[in-house]
Amino acid sequence: MKRDAIKDLIYGGLAEISKNERYYYYSPVGSNYCHLTDQGREALAEFMENMIRVLRETEARELDYRAKQMVIDGLKTN
Repeated sequence: MKRDAIKDLIYGGLAEISKNERYYYYSPVGSNYCHLTDQGREALAEFMENMIRVLRETEARELDYRAKQMVIDGLKTN
């Protein structure tokens, strides 16, 4: 998965949580009255744990790919 895709997933997930009344209480009175519900806190924590896992796996794959490319490029010049 690409970094841009991960960013889009995080943004989309947060947007969906903020639109769901079970997870987020929105008050038209003002932002001081808006807040995550208890279910929202749980959902957000689970969502972010999953996204962090995906992020770390993606970074590890990218690092592995770059390392292999450096070895291949080094072999080509010798």
